[in-house]
Amino acid sequence: MEEFTLILSEERGRRTLTSRRQANRARALFEPLLTHQRISRQIIDAQLGEWLCVKMLDLRNPNAMRERALIRLQQLPERETLHAWDDELHRALDGKADEHTLSVLLATMLDGFPRGMVPNVRTYVEGALLVMGDDARSLEIIAAAIIRIWRKDRFPPTIAELQEEFDHARQGAANARRVVTKMIALLDNAEEILAATGGFDEARKGIRP
Repeated sequence: MEEFTLILSEERGRRTLTSRRQANRARALFEPLLTHQRISRQIIDAQLGEWLCVKMLDLRNPNAMRERALIRLQQLPERETLHAWDDELHRALDGKADEHTLSVLLATMLDGFPRGMVPNVRTYVEGALLVMGDDARSLEIIAAAIIRIWRKDRFPPTIAELQEEFDHARQGAANARRVVTKMIALLDNAEEILAATGGFDEARKGIRP
């Protein structure tokens, strides 16, 4: 996270750079909400998005597809992992933060910028809530957007820019879930081939690392 400055009150009579303290505070507050982002990063780093282009095996001729099904089971992540990823991404995409929690998170975001750059917090938060209306985002998406804003912006975003960051964070989670959904479908398809050819037990015994 890039450094950002917290200007202390005039009574203390000095400005103090507290990047490490602020970074630790941000991590403590947002870290539990960023699991979906870590999943997205794993998918990108492992180039799992390539599975989107992979075709299903032909169930009409399972014997001819058996070896390919075995190889596919070796290459795909474990089913438990895929379903855990899907649950986290579903939570990020379908959850909704209530107005009070969203207000707290937005105020925390603004607190990450020097005070002289921060607009009237109450007006900003009320305006953001009004613009978003019923189109609320999950805590996970909001946290990911705020972390990204802190990393790249020197000034607080306008409400329109804030909306764009929410959309960007949500799109990243949606893209990751598309990949996970496809991998689960490919896994089901491969297991169906093996079940039809009597090779499912062999696959479960040790071909996977």
